[in-house]
Amino acid sequence: MYEQISYDLIKKVLVKQLGFEIFEVPGSHYVFTHKETGTIFPLPIFPNQKNIALTHHYMIHNVLDKSGVMDGEAFEALLKTLQKQKPVATSLITKAA
Repeated sequence: MYEQISYDLIKKVLVKQLGFEIFEVPGSHYVFTHKETGTIFPLPIFPNQKNIALTHHYMIHNVLDKSGVMDGEAFEALLKTLQKQKPVATSLITKAA
């Protein structure tokens, strides 16, 4: 059920599709916030890895589902759809001071 997904894809889905804001604590982690639901969670940055860890994929799935941002199964379907598309380079991150 939980597959490898890239940092770029998860950022695209959370920010562009689901309305999260993303902030980066340089060299440490990203912080995702969803103002409508008050949902907030960190995602560690592993600079030598292209994909997020499966445990973090599982965590994001559960946070979205339990907070009411998006049904977990719908989230997985969206990821699969977007993984089939060609990547588009965009900057979504606000650097933390």
